[in-house]
Amino acid sequence: MTTAYRFGFFVLLAALGACQSPSATAPATPRQVRTVGYGSVTVYPDFAELTVDAEFTRPKLKDAVAEVQTVVDQVLALSKRYAPGPNDVRVSSTSSDKEFTYVREKRVFVGFNSTQSVTVRITDLRRLSPYLEELLATRINSIKNLNYGHTRADSLRREADVLALADAVKTADKMCAALKVRRGAVLEASDSSSPESAQDEWSGRQANIELYGKGFGGRGFKTSPELLRFASVCSLTSALE
Repeated sequence: MTTAYRFGFFVLLAALGACQSPSATAPATPRQVRTVGYGSVTVYPDFAELTVDAEFTRPKLKDAVAEVQTVVDQVLALSKRYAPGPNDVRVSSTSSDKEFTYVREKRVFVGFNSTQSVTVRITDLRRLSPYLEELLATRINSIKNLNYGHTRADSLRREADVLALADAVKTADKMCAALKVRRGAVLEASDSSSPESAQDEWSGRQANIELYGKGFGGRGFKTSPELLRFASVCSLTSALE
């Protein structure tokens, strides 16, 4: 191999080595600090919502439907006195079907079943107990899904997000002070709340209800609404100077 040829070969190898070296061109990863913040807002509910069911089974379908309609009309007249808003009372469609039972392992026709539900939102919680007492005096079958909420739920969740982010910033500043470094620009911020955790935070919104028989001298319902807690978790990534 001639001297000129060997010289050109070594130059080519040097050029290839320079192109394949990642450390020469890759930017250095900035030093970072990652923190998690928590925030919550607790408020008293400002409305209650419940569903009232009327259900009857009669030998003739028209009799079952008529009886359900009579009770639903009573519930509507009563509910509109306590829930006067245009969207505070909602009525479901009537559902009808044949009903059977088993006698000595044989399927026996009982009659025609008809059912209808009324969903009511009470925006003045002081009127909830009297409303339930009057409902108990009607021929309804059940009062279910009594739960509490807040009309400003969306803004309260956002308020919890802001508190969680502020907590993450405060934690980052404390960590930097302990490390004797300065916190730089924010590189990333995100809401780390999961649907599962949000559901856990809301598990207490269901009211405690004691339902007594209608013949118990008007004792009726006893309700104890719980406070609503809106919680948030935020993650923060900041550069270190």
